[in-house]
Amino acid sequence: MKKLIAGLLGPLLLGACATLPEADAPLPWDAQVVHGQLANGLAYRLVRDTSQPGRLDLRLTVKAGSVDEADDQVGVAHMVEHLAFHSRAGGQQKLRERMAGFGWVQGRHFNAVTNYERTQYLIGPPAGVRQAPQALQALSDLAFARDYNAQDLERERPIVIEEWRGGLGVAQRMNEQRTASQRVGSRYPGHRTIGNEAAIRSASLQTLQAFQNRWYLPNNMVLSAVGDFDPATMRAQIEKAFGAAKAGEVPGREQRELPLDHTLKVFRLQDPQSGSNQVAMLFRLHEPDSRGTTRAALRERLIDRMTLAAMLDSLRRQSLDTGVRSLVVQKTLIGEHSTVLGIAAGVEGQAHDQALQQLLTETERLRQHGFSETDLQRERDHIRALGDKTLAKQASRTFEQWVEQLNNAAVQGNAVTDRHATAARYLEVLSSITRDDLNDRLWRWLASPDRVLQVSAAGSSTVALPSVAQVEARQAKLAATVLPAPVQVAPATVSVPSLEMPAAPPAASIVERKAFPEQQVEHWRLANGDRLVWLKRNGPEGKWLFQADSSAGYHLAGTPAWRLQMAAQLAMHSGLPGMDRQALATWRQEQQATLGFDQQPQRLQLNLGAAPEQLLALMQSYRVSQLASIDQDTFSTTRDVFLLRLRSRPDDVRGLQETRQRVLKYGVDHWQSPDISALEQLTVDQLNADWKRLASAPVTYYLMADAAPQSLQKMVSELLATIPRATPLASQTALQQPGQRRDDLAIALEPRVVLQASSYQPQAWSPEAAAQVAVLRDLANQRLKAQLRGEAAGVYRLRFESELNADTQRIESSLNFTCDPARVDELWAMAQKTLANLQPDAQWLVSERAEFLRQESKRRDDPQTQFKRLILSDRRWHDPRYLQTQAQLPEALTLPEMQQQALQLFPRANQVQLRLLPSAAALEQAL
Repeated sequence: MKKLIAGLLGPLLLGACATLPEADAPLPWDAQVVHGQLANGLAYRLVRDTSQPGRLDLRLTVKAGSVDEADDQVGVAHMVEHLAFHSRAGGQQKLRERMAGFGWVQGRHFNAVTNYERTQYLIGPPAGVRQAPQALQALSDLAFARDYNAQDLERERPIVIEEWRGGLGVAQRMNEQRTASQRVGSRYPGHRTIGNEAAIRSASLQTLQAFQNRWYLPNNMVLSAVGDFDPATMRAQIEKAFGAAKAGEVPGREQRELPLDHTLKVFRLQDPQSGSNQVAMLFRLHEPDSRGTTRAALRERLIDRMTLAAMLDSLRRQSLDTGVRSLVVQKTLIGEHSTVLGIAAGVEGQAHDQALQQLLTETERLRQHGFSETDLQRERDHIRALGDKTLAKQASRTFEQWVEQLNNAAVQGNAVTDRHATAARYLEVLSSITRDDLNDRLWRWLASPDRVLQVSAAGSSTVALPSVAQVEARQAKLAATVLPAPVQVAPATVSVPSLEMPAAPPAASIVERKAFPEQQVEHWRLANGDRLVWLKRNGPEGKWLFQADSSAGYHLAGTPAWRLQMAAQLAMHSGLPGMDRQALATWRQEQQATLGFDQQPQRLQLNLGAAPEQLLALMQSYRVSQLASIDQDTFSTTRDVFLLRLRSRPDDVRGLQETRQRVLKYGVDHWQSPDISALEQLTVDQLNADWKRLASAPVTYYLMADAAPQSLQKMVSELLATIPRATPLASQTALQQPGQRRDDLAIALEPRVVLQASSYQPQAWSPEAAAQVAVLRDLANQRLKAQLRGEAAGVYRLRFESELNADTQRIESSLNFTCDPARVDELWAMAQKTLANLQPDAQWLVSERAEFLRQESKRRDDPQTQFKRLILSDRRWHDPRYLQTQAQLPEALTLPEMQQQALQLFPRANQVQLRLLPSAAALEQAL
């Protein structure tokens, strides 16, 4: 499924050759893509990219997914993907065992995924192109060997059931309702990719083989390869691995399209644990003309995007009725020519009837008046700007971008075209698109008689569902009424004054400087007690990075955490006393000086990043935030919205789970939400006092910029050194308490247990120890999955996290998995044993060191990583030594040290666990 979001050009400017082809011929392939077919019809697309020496990425796309299943094959497409790894290709070893023998790790070096319309097998061998023959043969065997047996099916069936069980929850239930309503009448709702428990338990070897024999044909596959290889050699290797497969007749794909019934359908979407609250009207159509890359198809697609963007612009300009939170539009592409246009109104509380009335009114207003010349020109300007930007961009695609482009083309059935040629063609057809084209497209969409009304209600709230007759009567009444034309200027921007930043105050001094020439770093201490740590090089893509850290966390004695969080969040959107809030927001957007905000228990962190010429605006924006005063209107609006959501919130299973987990770990919940009474009594003066206290904490600034020292000094001394500061705040770090504890919470609606366990071990932070823990975390995940999934067939979703935390000076680890309630004790004991016996061996370490070296070479060239390491080094030592010693990190991965460190990863003495169990009602339903 593909979604087009209004206003975004997105994949329009993908790209063919620098010269345009015949007027209505499809755009040719990008010259860097070697493409073709084997005699049996297998399509291949190859890109040689030497930017990462030796690397290889292979993806085999089978153009068959769950929607292609027969009625008696529910869930089979996904199960075939699982069973393919049990094939032996006539040998003794299963394919998964063979790949593991090459040193390949599932999830890192090979994987597979299935959706409605396709199945993909992915291999990126650690030895890169040197293992291309083995990787290609593995892909061929996955697709064509098909010699898994009934015993393999019974072995894998519990794992697929656990994958199904792990995917249960409120998101799954709401997605099923959305699919059932959006695609009503089609095969999609009855053929979820995962299937259902009954189908998984009853699937037979014969049904799996029948599906694979029908769809796994070489002429129904695409092989994509990106890497440091010779295309001719790769082509020969592909022929050797895949050439013997026999082509077959590919069945039709009519089941992928939506059957249109030309009626209005009304659906309620609701779940006691969902907060979704909106009304949406969906218009379902068949539109084959905009697929492809001919001139006519690209022109149709451009009309689609401009019309969609103009619709969104128009809806956003209209005043919202009471109870209506937003108006948005979105278009979804399904199959080869089915589309769904959705117009949605967000609802506050239970104002669904008001939201429906505005949604129908704005739809009819668009139908009556269409778009203006101003609308057309706005969209033309937007497309032209994006096209010109693409034409001006000379940089070639990165390795990752090539992988993405080939992958997108394979799953969408498109060619990979040159970005410049595509942009040129869009600009060529742009001038021929008129207002009539946009209006005709709009009217065609809105005239579709096949409509679906979705009414989403939060939690267990009672909302009356309108009948088809009632909705159609409202539409008829509106159609008979002459509505005013759409507002052409957004109400919120009508009278916004321009913003003038106050003049800079007299400069304060920089009282101390210290240089670290080897690391290209300087430290400045400012007159107000703040510090600047300056790395004299540019950030990613030539931009500059700016981060401000203080002790203004939300875990301060005497003030509720939620209030400190609210004060900081509102201050980020407020200005100086008397400053217009909307004008400030507009200025920050124009200057690209919006603040990134992250408040932790013991730290407040503000992040900014922009082009070099915007550093002044960044510092001005930051200064305003520090001296900000929260105005009454902003406070009242935010508090009212918060109160409304508290009063109508759904059953918050996740919130209860997280609260119980925090109490279990820390002994107290520092993050608890406010109750309604506390919010009602809150005043803006209290929040302003809270923010003044937070903003008084001294700050350390981290700057990554190849800036001129004199201009930087002027900005720092005027805008930063003059901010009043006091003493550091006593923000406390949240620390897990020692000892073993367990708590059970029987409130889940799903027939499963979610086990969350954590442990810690005190240890001084160092880069070397942090690297050891990170590598051991990967080993732990591999061993846990091998035991709990591979050996016990008891889990599918399992995640083990472990980090040496520089703030707490602890190794902090967590284990999460879902499973059958009847097996939780067995699997927990197995997990404990696996982690307690986590001893790396020499062979594993050789492989991991090689992977670490490859990743580390990229990290040393990555500006974001270097900026992070600068910060870590400063927090630990108040100097940049980490930038100098990072080259020695691989030397820390010695077997004795790794074996010793493994014993500290998940100590039993500090293990605590929370088990989220099924409620009594869920257990009864399962029976």
